[in-house]
Amino acid sequence: MTITLINKPVFAIVAAILFCNMVSTQIAWSVDQEQTPDTPVPQTELLASSEFNDRVQTTLKWWRDRDEWRTQVIEATRHSDPEISDRARWVQSQWQRGILADTPSELASVLAKVSPAEAIEVLLEAGRFRAATVAIEENAGTIEYEAILARVSLVVESRYPIYARTAILQDSLPDLIAFLDLASVNKKIALCRDDLIRRPGDSPKLPAAAKNWRADQRAEALCVMHLLRGNHAAAAEIAQEHDELSLQTATETDETDASRHSLTRVVRMVASDWNAIAEECAAEAKRLEQTSQEGSPASKLSARDEAIRHWSDTLIAATRSGNESLRQQSIDALKRDNTESLSPAYETLRWRTLLIHGEVDSAIDILAKNSPREASAIAVKTSRHVRGLQLLGFDAEQLDTHLEQWLDEAIKQQRSVPEKELSSGSGVSPQERVLDCLALMRVAIDVGRKDIAYRIATQLSDSRLYVKARPASETVMSRHFVIATLAATSQTDLIFELAAPEKPSLLSRLSLRLVSRVVDPTNEELLYYLNWFVFHHRPNWSTEKCFITACEIARAEPQDVRKHRNWIDQIGEHLRSGESENDLQRRTKVDEYTLSESDVPSPEQWKLLFEAHGRLDFVRAITRDQANRGDLQAKLELLTDRHHDASHTPTPEDLEDIWNELTSEPQTVLKSGLRSDAMVGFEVVLQQLLFAQRDGDQTLADELRSQLQVMAASPSTDMRQQMADTLADAGMWELAEELYQSLLLITAFESDETLAMMDIARAYNRFVFRRTTNELVEEGNAAEAELERLSSNIIEKRQDAVRWYDLSFAGTLAASDYQEINYVLLPQLILRNQLELILQSDQEQLSPKEQQEVERIFRLLLRFEPIEIHTAELTLPRIKQLGMLESADEWLNQIVDTGKRHLRQFPNDATTANNVAWCAVRNRSRLDDALEMSRQAVAIEPDSAVYRDTLAEILAQKGEIDQALQLERTGLLDDPGQWHLHLQIDRFESMKEPK
Repeated sequence: MTITLINKPVFAIVAAILFCNMVSTQIAWSVDQEQTPDTPVPQTELLASSEFNDRVQTTLKWWRDRDEWRTQVIEATRHSDPEISDRARWVQSQWQRGILADTPSELASVLAKVSPAEAIEVLLEAGRFRAATVAIEENAGTIEYEAILARVSLVVESRYPIYARTAILQDSLPDLIAFLDLASVNKKIALCRDDLIRRPGDSPKLPAAAKNWRADQRAEALCVMHLLRGNHAAAAEIAQEHDELSLQTATETDETDASRHSLTRVVRMVASDWNAIAEECAAEAKRLEQTSQEGSPASKLSARDEAIRHWSDTLIAATRSGNESLRQQSIDALKRDNTESLSPAYETLRWRTLLIHGEVDSAIDILAKNSPREASAIAVKTSRHVRGLQLLGFDAEQLDTHLEQWLDEAIKQQRSVPEKELSSGSGVSPQERVLDCLALMRVAIDVGRKDIAYRIATQLSDSRLYVKARPASETVMSRHFVIATLAATSQTDLIFELAAPEKPSLLSRLSLRLVSRVVDPTNEELLYYLNWFVFHHRPNWSTEKCFITACEIARAEPQDVRKHRNWIDQIGEHLRSGESENDLQRRTKVDEYTLSESDVPSPEQWKLLFEAHGRLDFVRAITRDQANRGDLQAKLELLTDRHHDASHTPTPEDLEDIWNELTSEPQTVLKSGLRSDAMVGFEVVLQQLLFAQRDGDQTLADELRSQLQVMAASPSTDMRQQMADTLADAGMWELAEELYQSLLLITAFESDETLAMMDIARAYNRFVFRRTTNELVEEGNAAEAELERLSSNIIEKRQDAVRWYDLSFAGTLAASDYQEINYVLLPQLILRNQLELILQSDQEQLSPKEQQEVERIFRLLLRFEPIEIHTAELTLPRIKQLGMLESADEWLNQIVDTGKRHLRQFPNDATTANNVAWCAVRNRSRLDDALEMSRQAVAIEPDSAVYRDTLAEILAQKGEIDQALQLERTGLLDDPGQWHLHLQIDRFESMKEPK
């Protein structure tokens, strides 16, 4: 009699019991041994055999040998007999969860109870990569497949280093690579796989999963793979083929494709083939300008917009290739004031492109039409203060006489806002005149009129000046905007004063949040706790004094560290003694601060605070407590030189214990979600490598270095950057540089313009500077500082880093979330780096080409900032040494003359007066003007040891040695920690003529 198991739950239970028994007792079922070859029975029919033993044996046989029986299983799942199809589906479900014949029974039990996506995650944690590959193959085509791939990609990106080392340790790296071949749902994972399989001279291949990608993603990945192999020609060919195909298939309504830069352009940028870009973009821009004269209004606008984009690309490329003709053509085109409008994004692209190439005044004019306050900020940042005030509607000559009138207008305008509008729930922003006055406050600070800034800040912080009232959210006042504006300046004391409440119930959480940004990395919770702690330990203090004290503790500047040592002692002992566990139970009176669980700072926040105050004993105590609670990162920190106890010398075995904890019990991943401790595993291996190098075990060191290289192939760009920084800290420069180079190429080919490449290029620039800087060089006297001479290979490395910085910055022009002021600061930084690298070559004379480049850069810097003292201080003396005497004198005179004009308009600007005077004296020129400006700075801020030092240097150069010495010794009384003043005194003494 044939028994058909139509009841699936019953069948599943029976099959599971049989399966578990089979695994635990290692029974080898064999149907073939019991069959006679003369009378073969079809295997599918055996699933419905009248003999229960035949059905079970066949089911398990199929399950155990997937390679041989997979086709039959797939066919059997569609069989009309429920007994056959159910048993085939059971086999398939085991494969979909990676439950294979060699799966340990305990792991199999876990896998059987979870979804396929969860099962793959557990398999990866257990290092069973072949089984994970089977699972992902078997889930292909199911309705859950895309969700499974999405989950797998998150898991791989967050845990890859753990999987990589596990694969190496159990000699299953090929299995991991096979898994990545199917799991490469994006370019990052595909490039991770490519890092593992790349060999010298090979040709890159996309993973099997790439068949589901878009065409542009496949082309981008191949371009990066070729460039990583140094095959620029192959990358260019792929890019060109892709661009031609995209052009053929593009439609007029496909705005995304129309606005995306071509792959050919990106390949050329990476290869610095700027002239080809300039010529191609200029030709396309001219074609688009002609096209914009015909068609519908929408097509005309699109053509005008795209013409601006191509002119922007032309200017970027022509400037970097030295094509002066195309450079000027693109500037003229971008400056052209057409009657036809542009889309806002392209209008922004227009002024940004002009600005970063030194066309500052034209950029300000364009921006001022729609955003006068932003234009004013750029004008002020480029020492065009009068123009900046005009854009705000203020007259520089009327700052003292009309200030109260301007403030009254702003306050009246804000108070006239109807109550209904204040509580409407719409966007939050002060009235226009209030915003103008806030911008005026920043200008006042910049030109040394702190009295005006203070007046504006206090007036606009009136407790009745609402910007938004309830409902459903905290009331927003103009005071909050004052604090936010001041946060971009150095006026932290004023911020603390404005945010301080008169009593606890008036503490604004929004004010607290804004202040916490000023004292970064302190967060809102830590600042509130510090305020609560001070308030409860000084009940006789005013609420304002408690709050300001808490802010100073959080700020942790040198004067705060000296001032608040006792508070840090009290807080540290409070935490170390365990008394803090009762903080939440402390009863409070009416109108006192109440502490809730959300106000308790994290251990990491406490460690940052104590580290800022130099209290590593408290940092170690917190770290030790974290380690005792099972925190693996804390356990690792306790083994480093910085944190470990003197009583215990770390050993490689200690590190291996952390690794074992990190990889034990893979099923726990289901409870913890996406784990974020993969970097701990990387750091463990790195520390083991350092131990091996210390002990002279070269064989082990080589083995661990290979492990690190495989682990560093992480698909996560954030993790790769962390790894690169960690490797650099450990002095493993070569591997760190490989990581950075790959990161730069990966982010250069992102489909959408983001700031990711800029962040990595900035980090790479810092990395190269660290790598090429002699850490043993002692800090000398600032008055005698010179540009360091560098070897040609160091200059080449730094130039390459600056090139990437410049390249990535040029890619941010269309990124809407970048602050406008950065388009002033960053071009100057890049230009200064380029100039210094020319001058740091150890030679006695510049070539004509180098002289031409020095002149171009310095004149461009002066267009950005007419009072360019930052570069002039060090570079002009070196420029003179290299033979460009007339040019150096001309540029210095221009800086000093511009500074004098500025001080006639803004005589309270002590910072500019001191800086210009210092620039002049460092170049041993214009000493009479320098003396006048320096005395002006000292008169404004007589307590400044820095300003008195500038005056002393001028007097010394003019032969007034005794006066110079007296000033420096007075400065030492005010600031004994200024080592520079000691050096100056010794130097001045040596300048005195012997009696």
